[in-house]
Amino acid sequence: MGGAAFETTAPAQQVQPGQPQAPVAITVNDRAATREAIIRKVREMNHEFIERSQWGAVKGRAEDSDWDYSMVALHHAGRSYACSSGADQMLETQSKHMGQGYDDIGYHYGVDCSGIVYEGRDIRLKGSNVSNFNTGVIGIVMLNNLTTAGEGGGIVAIGRQLQESFGYNTTNAIPAAQRQGVLDLLAALRSVFEIRHFGGHREYPKQQNDGKVCPGNVGMELVQQIRAGSGLQVPPSS
Repeated sequence: MGGAAFETTAPAQQVQPGQPQAPVAITVNDRAATREAIIRKVREMNHEFIERSQWGAVKGRAEDSDWDYSMVALHHAGRSYACSSGADQMLETQSKHMGQGYDDIGYHYGVDCSGIVYEGRDIRLKGSNVSNFNTGVIGIVMLNNLTTAGEGGGIVAIGRQLQESFGYNTTNAIPAAQRQGVLDLLAALRSVFEIRHFGGHREYPKQQNDGKVCPGNVGMELVQQIRAGSGLQVPPSS
């Protein structure tokens, strides 16, 4: 859904000879304009913004609209991810999500380790990133693994804990550029939506499985720092 594609409508009127034509109110497709305003704002803050068409997204299967966003959920991409090509990671994530039955990539935006911002699911459509609680929630994924060694359990956690027992650090820090990308994207979203709540995925109600871990302990440190500096509230409890 790349490019500015605004729809305008205006009622037809009959022109009478010798009579001035009355002004006509033109209604702009405000949701498309808002999408473009977010992209423009991010770019004005010196971040590269990659639209869906630029990273090769496939067309989603359905279009369940959403608007009047008041919440933002921060995610990390998962324990199998690390800093690498953001475009490839967005494609991988979309393929994974659609393979699990989602209509499209679940997140509205992604931010890679170099601070590049990627358009995920079109902001005009409801996300699939907070199980049973998607209405009114914008999803942002940090394309990185932000868990600490023991988080998530299983063989991955055991392996990391073993490595750490031998002195290896397996916990990723958030690169400064990625952190700033999240902050500036959030500022862009707040410039057009009445955002009141900001939280990590696991702070939202009704979360299960990986949702209880995401965005990792490292990601949650950033969430708490952002709330402390922004005045945004924790997610609602129900």
